[in-house]
Amino acid sequence: MAAMMKTLRLSLASKSAEIRNALEPYMPWIQTCTGDDGANLIQLRFDYPLAAMAAHPLMGAHCRTPIPPKGRSVLEARLQRVEFPPGILPAVKLQRISRSRTSQDWSAEWLDCPVALYFSGLSGPVVAMNVPCVDGAAHNSEWREVTLAKQEDVPALLDLMKAAYGVNRPLKVMGETSVMIQPLEWDDLVLDDSVIRLVRDDFHLFLEREDWYRQHRLPFRRGYLLYGPPGNGKSSVIRAMLSTAGISGFTINPFRTFTDDDLLAGMFAEAAQSTPSIVVLEDLDRWFPANKAEESGCQISLPQLLNLLDGVRNQDGIIVVATANHPEVLDTAILRRPGRFDRMVEFGNPSKLMRASYWRKMCPALSEEAVEICARDSEGFSFAEMREGYIFAAQTALEAARKVSATEITNAMQRLRAAIKMAERKSACSSAAHRGFHPHLP
Repeated sequence: MAAMMKTLRLSLASKSAEIRNALEPYMPWIQTCTGDDGANLIQLRFDYPLAAMAAHPLMGAHCRTPIPPKGRSVLEARLQRVEFPPGILPAVKLQRISRSRTSQDWSAEWLDCPVALYFSGLSGPVVAMNVPCVDGAAHNSEWREVTLAKQEDVPALLDLMKAAYGVNRPLKVMGETSVMIQPLEWDDLVLDDSVIRLVRDDFHLFLEREDWYRQHRLPFRRGYLLYGPPGNGKSSVIRAMLSTAGISGFTINPFRTFTDDDLLAGMFAEAAQSTPSIVVLEDLDRWFPANKAEESGCQISLPQLLNLLDGVRNQDGIIVVATANHPEVLDTAILRRPGRFDRMVEFGNPSKLMRASYWRKMCPALSEEAVEICARDSEGFSFAEMREGYIFAAQTALEAARKVSATEITNAMQRLRAAIKMAERKSACSSAAHRGFHPHLP
């Protein structure tokens, strides 16, 4: 339970020349706003872009920000006003988001203009601004937000940020821009009994038993390998894990040119400073091909990955979750040593019982007889394929101005099955032609 109480992650911003140079032109205005000559100001960096709060009152109700709705509502209740430096135009990058044919929203990304935000309960404003920073591991430059606050206001500001951001935080992609994870509840998923027992229940028990692990001198860390064909819930389960209050998430793209052993080590080091945290290693079977002659494009070495998975230092509170579509091609070194992955869980195509549960969730108005028909006609499909069929069925029903019925779902499943068979035939024909012979196709 102690681990779950750690619901806020922040960093003291580096006092690099880039940050100082970026702030210097605005320091007279910052000192006037805060009533401080700068000697008592603290630089902080939070997971979420606080300056984005200024975009909403400027852009109106149809403006979305990277801040989750729950967090935004907490901040809006305390936000009294925003202020900009005189003579400076607020800079907001907008991207259109279509919700329907008649309704559209705009995604707002705050740019480099500083903004002073006045929250009730603080003696003065906090100033947020994007500044250029250099990632030493990746050797690339990016913009990050720095927040300036009076020392005396820091405790109250941390309480406010904890209340706003304690539930969901972005997934940090090492060397790239962090991405928001849409919250997903475990109850929203249709899970096999083995997944419930070996992943969901085990994950919750692990987080609740930190004190027990320490009392028995056991390493407080966990490893899950989720494997099976794509489209059967591996990524959804990871989303549910990352939606847990207080969890920090980290991942890496092993196929980017700047991704190397140092960046991987930096991810584990940062995860160790932000516990409880989850390190996500997606498509691990693609990192190191079984055929050593093949080039995967991955710049990370297998020995480095193994050393980090086996590391005994500074890994308390880290949960490693890896996925693989084809676990049989994984290097045996990854699987051989106990402790690298405590739970290896298969995600296969859903059973008839699970398919029936899926259709009940998607179409609550269906009768049990209709659910049985849909479960029967979707045999052999993955969850992703059933979702594709449902979308097609829903579109058909919408055009006819009626609710989705078993008939639309059955027809959609038949069309999808035919499309899959056609794609498989084309793939087999292409493969055969590559080998130099042409099979007879019916």
